[in-house]
Amino acid sequence: MNQPNSASDNKQLVAQWFMAGPSSEAGLAMVTADFKWIAPRSEAELFGSSDAILHGPEGLRTLPAIDQAVYVNAEDAASSTNMHFMIAEDDLVVIEFDAAFTTHTGEPYHNYYCMVIVCSDGKIAEVREHADTHYFHEVVLGTPEKRSAVLARVDRLRAALNAS
Repeated sequence: MNQPNSASDNKQLVAQWFMAGPSSEAGLAMVTADFKWIAPRSEAELFGSSDAILHGPEGLRTLPAIDQAVYVNAEDAASSTNMHFMIAEDDLVVIEFDAAFTTHTGEPYHNYYCMVIVCSDGKIAEVREHADTHYFHEVVLGTPEKRSAVLARVDRLRAALNAS
């Protein structure tokens, strides 16, 4: 049996994972085979599942499709994200950050996030995403036209990722 990593080791792992980009090849190598990204249930439609969970590295690989469908400047995530803190205890790492983007309709979007991350045997096993989903829905999906445009983009982008 492997000895569990320390809280400090787990914080370093999570920091490296976010720096690499969770869906990058390097980021995908840092997650367990049974990895889960658990989003708020109200986001299930965007995640393409009834439970709003991305399963395994193959599910995580599709995360950029959601961001690109929602934000015109999704590729600027590193420069538009401000980490407030990262704390760890045993196999849990918690981070809080804010991120500012522009929607495809030109509206500014600035939300706060809390991620609870579970580490296991030196890899990322689970992410539980928490955010102000009411605000997200108001700004990003607030009209039938916005909603259908975002869902059409996410479907198209997810299909392109799955085809490559």
